[in-house]
Amino acid sequence: MPKPSNRQARPVDPRVQRSRAMLRDALLGLIRERGFDAISVQDITERAQLNRSTFYLHYRDKDELLTQVMKDMILELSRRSHQLGDSPDRLHRTLLEWFQHAAEHHELYHLMLGRSGMRAFAVQLRNLLEQLMNLDLERAGNPLLSAGVPVPVVNRFLTSAYMGVLEWWLDRRSLHSPEDMARWLGALTSQLGNHAPATSSHAPRRG
Repeated sequence: MPKPSNRQARPVDPRVQRSRAMLRDALLGLIRERGFDAISVQDITERAQLNRSTFYLHYRDKDELLTQVMKDMILELSRRSHQLGDSPDRLHRTLLEWFQHAAEHHELYHLMLGRSGMRAFAVQLRNLLEQLMNLDLERAGNPLLSAGVPVPVVNRFLTSAYMGVLEWWLDRRSLHSPEDMARWLGALTSQLGNHAPATSSHAPRRG
């Protein structure tokens, strides 16, 4: 992985930011209306009221624009989630933020979880959720770890389950509210902890 540069990043020209925002909003609106595969660069620029030459100053094609939108979405979720701190109800609040974010970006999540070219972003999303879960799992006396299962195994088990539930929820057009989903997943996690076997004499491994 390349080391971050010590040089201060130069601010982005406001006109560039505005053009990119207009292209992003046009893309999202068209995805909602037609689906990603049915739209073209011409459609995007017409919706954004920009020239095609302006589009190609910033992106090679519509896939690169979508990739940038996905990156921005992951960064936004990461910022929002890390602002939650280390509170006792952190798991509930993390899940609530996650489902609210998915509700706001329903079509993008569908693309990310279902389109083969976007699976890398699903992996990033899962990794982010695992990072947010670590603090909760590593608290002393967590019953989910009473069987001596390593934290990464429990973490992957839970986050994979959460991702599966999210896909189910998206497929049903957000049938239940984010609040309900966060509460139910929190209750299921709590029940798993209450019924975790405590038969192992080995301390949980962290690696």
